[in-house]
Amino acid sequence: MNLTVKLLLSIISFLVLQGCGGGGGSTTTQATSTTSTIGNDNTAPVFTTADLFSLRENHVVVTTVQAEDTSSVTYTLAGTDAADFLIDSTLGTLKFKTAANFESPTDQNSDNRYEITVIATDTSNNQAQQDINITVSDIDETLTGDSDNDFISDNIETLLQSNINDSDVNNNGVDDGLDTEGVYGDTFFDKQWHIRSLGTATNDSGVDTIPGNDLNLLTIYNAYMGYNRGENIIVQVVDTGIDADHEDLVENMDLTRSYKNASVGDPSGTNTHGTMVAGIMAARAFNGKGVRGIIPFAKIAGSDWLRQQSIAALDKIWLSGAGANEIAVSNNSWGSYFDTDTVYEDLMEQGVNTLRDGKGRVYVFPAGNDRDTPGDANLQYLLSNRYAMTVAALAYDNTYAVYSSPGSNILVSGYAGNYYQDDPTISTTTIMGRSSNTGDINSKTTWTEDTAENYTFVMNGTSAASPTVAASLALVLEACPNLTWRDIRYLTATHAIQVDSGNTSWKTNAAGLVHSVDYGYGLVNPQGMIDDCSNAYSLLQNERITTTTANINTLITDDNTPFTFDLTITNNITIEWVEVTINNNNRSASDYRIKLRSPQNTETTLIIEKSDAPAAWMDGGFRFGSAAFIDEMSQGTWQVSMSDNWAGDSGTVRDIQIKVYGH
Repeated sequence: MNLTVKLLLSIISFLVLQGCGGGGGSTTTQATSTTSTIGNDNTAPVFTTADLFSLRENHVVVTTVQAEDTSSVTYTLAGTDAADFLIDSTLGTLKFKTAANFESPTDQNSDNRYEITVIATDTSNNQAQQDINITVSDIDETLTGDSDNDFISDNIETLLQSNINDSDVNNNGVDDGLDTEGVYGDTFFDKQWHIRSLGTATNDSGVDTIPGNDLNLLTIYNAYMGYNRGENIIVQVVDTGIDADHEDLVENMDLTRSYKNASVGDPSGTNTHGTMVAGIMAARAFNGKGVRGIIPFAKIAGSDWLRQQSIAALDKIWLSGAGANEIAVSNNSWGSYFDTDTVYEDLMEQGVNTLRDGKGRVYVFPAGNDRDTPGDANLQYLLSNRYAMTVAALAYDNTYAVYSSPGSNILVSGYAGNYYQDDPTISTTTIMGRSSNTGDINSKTTWTEDTAENYTFVMNGTSAASPTVAASLALVLEACPNLTWRDIRYLTATHAIQVDSGNTSWKTNAAGLVHSVDYGYGLVNPQGMIDDCSNAYSLLQNERITTTTANINTLITDDNTPFTFDLTITNNITIEWVEVTINNNNRSASDYRIKLRSPQNTETTLIIEKSDAPAAWMDGGFRFGSAAFIDEMSQGTWQVSMSDNWAGDSGTVRDIQIKVYGH
């Protein structure tokens, strides 16, 4: 591979990891068939748990099996339906690989009665077996609305066996959907300012959040949380692995669509990054535990791809693997500083054309954390293509995070925060027991009340911003499942909320849309997108492409002088995306500042000087992408402006190509 990807997270946790540091795996084992062999020196373990269970559909965890013995016991599985289950080899936690579905049983007899055998083996190899029968029962998934207006829809309250007509079941004066107490409360929900900002401190920085600076999700939650009447929305996390047994993730894990390297299986690992990302997206709500995700009843298809990067494995994860068609959104909180490899967009191109029954999977990426380098999201071919939705990071005050890379290819912004010592950052899950609830501000990573140390308030970076957007878009796809990947991009741009209006990077295009190289079109706005797509929205027409190329052969003098080059496009289409490929032989191509102006006089900056890229990186042609011209018309004279603003080298522009995608 030409590209070694890195995690895009803050300096407080591992800084920048190449690939995925750390190995390790889950304590769960795949179902296996075992022949019982009783040892001679000790007695066999004795099971103390029941052998008959009834489980309501759309749940994952069955029970915790226990067998008593004088030594430690290891649990494995055998039996008729063992392939549908996993068991924690040490703890005995028994769970479905994906939530049981009454309407689509996977047991051998297809009668919703699952038969397995648990084998308990002690350290002397003494074994005992227990046959377990699990009956899955039906629940009413047809309910709609939120009868008691408590921000939990009726079908989810039915799933949880709560009262659809009582908005405060524990009588503490707080609507159930906002509660931090009781069996339905999410303990640290009041710290998740990106979902609901209360104007209070959420970490040990002591800085209060700003009411209203959040994703405005509460009204959406009356109808959409990813449950989708039992046909859960599926989101993908391609990362360092996920703690699949985490108390706040386990019920939402879909292990039939998860990957351990290139094989379907438990994606658990030892690096915390993927578990943090998964919690931002889809930590379970209303379970009396920790936090909640933005789409808290979605199913999570996890992956530890960053540990052993290969294109063959990514092909399965992004495109061709188990259950790939049903995955709505893929979050990829990783990237590089510079790359020109097109293999990633080749995979994404197939994914947007074939998955979700041809409507296309949505692929979301972070812009990068290299603002000070200075970095630019447009230095990555991974991001400078129309299939990747590139996300900038916002601090709690709706200004760009101090590390967030700019780029004309950025479409939208999500929340992340700056650094937790200074102001609010993102609260989420981490590998169980891996946080710290003691120490000073530089070492404490969770609240004192988090005695098990399963959560954290330190997540930031564009790695955190990306899943806030990906999960928001998954909510939109629950509300409007017929949207294509292009419609998702279009609605994201046209409904994003302009923030930090005093920032001089904002440019209003001829269609009235406001774009910034720092923010894209602004803060993601799932409510606005849902309002639009639910109200007689017309899908975009078939994609059209128009291209123009000019032979330039002009020396760009090494003296800050702007050189402008005109290229004419004769075809008139409504713009969705623009690519500019420049072939220049300067041995120090990072000397250039390059701008693009449309026929309607809208200007965007494609790159600024001093970017730390390889010396002659435009030699042979380098492609930039821009989202700045959405809804403008393509016909007319486009202008590329180049100036060499850093002394020492000069180069000749050989040719320039502009390619416009639209409808």
